[in-house]
Amino acid sequence: MNKISDLLRKIRIHPLLWIVIALAVATAHFIELMMVLLIIFVHEMGHGAAASFFAWRIKKIALLPFGGVAEMDEHGNRPLKEELIVVVSGPLQHVWMMAAAYLLFLGGIFPEKWYTLFIEYNLMVLLFNLLPIWPLDGGKLIFILMSMNSPFQEAHLRTLYLSVGSL
Repeated sequence: MNKISDLLRKIRIHPLLWIVIALAVATAHFIELMMVLLIIFVHEMGHGAAASFFAWRIKKIALLPFGGVAEMDEHGNRPLKEELIVVVSGPLQHVWMMAAAYLLFLGGIFPEKWYTLFIEYNLMVLLFNLLPIWPLDGGKLIFILMSMNSPFQEAHLRTLYLSVGSL
């Protein structure tokens, strides 16, 4: 329980997100925004939980107006296996979220409209995050793969070139 409460204390909400929430309320899109924020929150907590498991120093888990970030004090000083697990732990959260939504839909708890929207939002966040662009998870995965056969600086530079080329 202590690791969970420590992780929850790291959560920060960007001040501009409150404006986005107010706009969502004013335009009757509050439920949609809450779905997206829940997806982003669970995704980032996946990174945070994996990092906590490996005793990484977690600076913060921030919810931003247009996404989220789990900031760590670890910068290439951990084994690649740990880095891979921490990076993949965010995207893996989407699998169980979609499965849970499906079960709630089958059970009649989640109406079809909200189920479809939740799945679409979930896939959008997941696929966007897997783009091979640094610092998204896809870019970090590319970096980890390149680091297996190249020195750190060379792998980082190649990742940045690939990121720019992907834009």
